[in-house]
Amino acid sequence: MKLENGTALKILGDEVNYWQAPVAVPNWQDSVVLTWWDSGNEVGGFHRIGFEPNHPDGPKIALWSHLASPQGTYKRVEVLPLRDEDRLDNGGFAAGDTCRYEFHDGLHVWTIADGEVNGVIRLRDFHAHVECYPKDSSLTEEFANIHTDIPGGIEGEMNMGGAHYTLKGLGFRDRGWGVREWDYLLSHRWVAGTLGEDIGFLALSYYGADDTLAAFGWIVRNDTVYYAKRVDIVTYTEIDSVSNRGGHVTLELNSGETFEIECRKVAPQSFVSYHHDICCVDTLCEARWGDRVGFCDFESSGNIQAGKREPRRFFAAAADNGFFPAK
Repeated sequence: MKLENGTALKILGDEVNYWQAPVAVPNWQDSVVLTWWDSGNEVGGFHRIGFEPNHPDGPKIALWSHLASPQGTYKRVEVLPLRDEDRLDNGGFAAGDTCRYEFHDGLHVWTIADGEVNGVIRLRDFHAHVECYPKDSSLTEEFANIHTDIPGGIEGEMNMGGAHYTLKGLGFRDRGWGVREWDYLLSHRWVAGTLGEDIGFLALSYYGADDTLAAFGWIVRNDTVYYAKRVDIVTYTEIDSVSNRGGHVTLELNSGETFEIECRKVAPQSFVSYHHDICCVDTLCEARWGDRVGFCDFESSGNIQAGKREPRRFFAAAADNGFFPAK
């Protein structure tokens, strides 16, 4: 892969897909994320396993696992003890008994096993492992030291609410490790998606605790990365000031081309994960650019008061863990 000016990008090896040896510094974390949507079945999810070996209360796992289907919504967000056996022998990540991630034969495999909610999602990358986060931003120093963001196609099986689904759709994953100062973020927007094998995109903006306001993003076309010189993200936020129904992203590339991406909510509810006093919402969306239609996750947070209370009710999201049948 290369930049638009022809400069070759460093391709990372498969070793980045395995858990990393922990480093004995405060707030060091090691995490994997998958977000996905099968438009044919109207089924999708967001899953994150984060190892926090140096947590003040002992080694912990932060699990965010959400699913949506016509039958209802599933949520499992909890902090679990980090055990030796959660670092799987094959390099994978486990979060108790309900969620695990493994890398097998070029596929990123997520297994969900929580009673009647169970299944396997397999993602195949659309392009090589490259790290596109700019290294001159405060965000990479405080929140995303090592970070890859890769779109892909998903297949698999899912059982939920008594229904069985054979999955086929689009997804996006990220992989990161290093120091993560959660209280650095007062608000952020992370919009990650794909319009198919030839086009992926990411846009990120954030408001930092040091009063930094910044944004960056890029488009990947086939094997070329095009950085944006201007990023604008508008969020369609609900009355709870947390859950969103998507938004609009403008990426003005260094080449002068402008991408206008409309993100329309497709799952019935947003997914809310409350963690380290941050109420983080992920909304599965249809991404539309001209006549191209794909998928994106529209993630947002608003923590301007630095987490004074945990919200107990949302306009369009579940507050508690469990399966909630569609009404």
